[in-house]
Amino acid sequence: MMIDTNVTVMYPGQCIPPNMACKTILYMRKADCRPGYVNLHLGQIGQEGQHSTEMIRNSLVRIANLTFVSSDIYREHNISFVNKATGVKHESNWPSCSFKSKIDCVRCFSCKSWPKEAKEWVTRTRLYGWPHKTLIKKIVDGGCFLVPIGDKCSEDTFLQWRLSFAPAETSLVTSFSHIQFKVYMLLKLFLKVIKETLKETIGDDDILYSYFLKTTLFHAIENSNQMFWQDKHLFYCFWFCLNILIAWVRAGFCPNYFFPTDNLFQRKVHGLSQQILLDCLNNYCLMKWECLSCLSFGRPFDLSIWKFLCKTVNQDKLVCPQTVQEIACRQDQEIIHSTVGNPPHPFNLREMKVAIHLLSTSHSDIDEVFTYIRAIKFLLGFATEQVYPDHMVATDNKLRYRSLRKCKRLMAPIASMGTGLLHLATFCFLTGDVSRALTMCQQVMRLASTYTTSCRQIPHAMFLHGYRPQRQTLDRLRKMYTACIIFEDINVCLPHLYMELSKWPNEEIIIPPLPYAVFLYFLCCHELGDTRGRDKALRHLIKVQYDDKQGGNRFYIVHTILGICYQTIGDNHRAIRAYWESAQSNNATAYYEGNPAIKRITVVYLCMYALQRSDRG
Repeated sequence: MMIDTNVTVMYPGQCIPPNMACKTILYMRKADCRPGYVNLHLGQIGQEGQHSTEMIRNSLVRIANLTFVSSDIYREHNISFVNKATGVKHESNWPSCSFKSKIDCVRCFSCKSWPKEAKEWVTRTRLYGWPHKTLIKKIVDGGCFLVPIGDKCSEDTFLQWRLSFAPAETSLVTSFSHIQFKVYMLLKLFLKVIKETLKETIGDDDILYSYFLKTTLFHAIENSNQMFWQDKHLFYCFWFCLNILIAWVRAGFCPNYFFPTDNLFQRKVHGLSQQILLDCLNNYCLMKWECLSCLSFGRPFDLSIWKFLCKTVNQDKLVCPQTVQEIACRQDQEIIHSTVGNPPHPFNLREMKVAIHLLSTSHSDIDEVFTYIRAIKFLLGFATEQVYPDHMVATDNKLRYRSLRKCKRLMAPIASMGTGLLHLATFCFLTGDVSRALTMCQQVMRLASTYTTSCRQIPHAMFLHGYRPQRQTLDRLRKMYTACIIFEDINVCLPHLYMELSKWPNEEIIIPPLPYAVFLYFLCCHELGDTRGRDKALRHLIKVQYDDKQGGNRFYIVHTILGICYQTIGDNHRAIRAYWESAQSNNATAYYEGNPAIKRITVVYLCMYALQRSDRG
């Protein structure tokens, strides 16, 4: 959804705040159709020159003494604008527009007032305490959206706008327990099977929607004891929801979660289609648990859920409930996987302010983790792109010292996050504090060895050893956070890797944490004259290049840094072989097309030639 921030929707009689004096104000009025739709009449028009103001002005329709905004006209103007702005043909997909990638994009207005028609949802009696009062207040304070689509059961949709509770539904879904999420996924898989059956039977699968199943789950959770939703009851919970859906189809009435008098089945599920859908659901219901044999995990697994459950190993896992420690561990692994997958952010002052603001206003433990990691990545970008270069142009030692101290302070937050310490270790190496850099490499090396491309591949034993779920999530993640080291600029990058960055300035170097930690350890030992430690690090790096998760089979740069180590100690022939392996690596273009390994081989040959000439006199 794209929210037009220059437009605000409210009810007639509400005061317009001073900060909205320049915005377009639209007032909601009851529409002559089902609940959940309104008409919007113009209160005031926004500043001229804004695109949103022009679109609304072109969508105005005069009726009696009021001026309304037509949803149909507005939607078509929006599609025309998107086509012109992107140069790609978009098609109307009711309220949204879509193009070849099948991505739907809908432009909407925000209303900070909770709709009067949905007041019953706020005050209704909830015997089992879901959703809880705090969540209800948050949802009500967030208001709703208005999207340009009318009631498809109405004859005249020209002026109708639909009330969208997307933010509320997102908040409700994110409040699901783990078992409730599992049931939701099972229902979505079941929907896929039902649609395929309907398409084979009557040639039309556009009868049952995912939104119906989400509504079913909302009603089921609200009207059942929370103790019922446990892992050992997974399929009873699924069966409970399925039977609610069958009862609704039999009655031909599916109550909207926010407007219980609104029948979601009114347009599609009636008459012959209702009977066909009911027969289809009843057939699966008669299969009892075997109906799960129709549900598949999908590619690449291609395994039915029933076959999965028939395996003794999986049955034992389901019968044996997870401990609090295991649940917290799995949650932390999922968080690591999702945050590591996000690339580092180039410095942008505005976005950094937003990230820090979100961190200061975060309410939940999870919110704090995601906003903290985003904020520290921005701080790292600020340190490397803005602060560190200042010491190079400083006119005296005092200014140079201040710049370096500030840079170090900005790197401290990311250094507290597991292998993020390697960024600070690199900084220390570049500024001459080699001993401290060596200590940091030793400190992080054990954790760096647990890095993998998927959190599901990490052995639980690595985390459960000494694991304390009683701590805050952020405190736990600091002990187990592993991520690749990514360089986008030569400022805070080892000079040994300048050739990779200078080849393609707009690209980046991605190095897995363990090879980089060993490589930096090697360089520190070399600088300190510790040949024993240097040789030990070289042997370690030779082993790491064959690692399944962090070796040269996935990252060509691992061969390159091994070649740099060989070249550093004067073993040019092994250096050439390592560079050649880097150039021939199957993943040489996976992340970065400018692998200068061949150029490095040329440089080594030139050095060898120059050395021979000098020896000859």
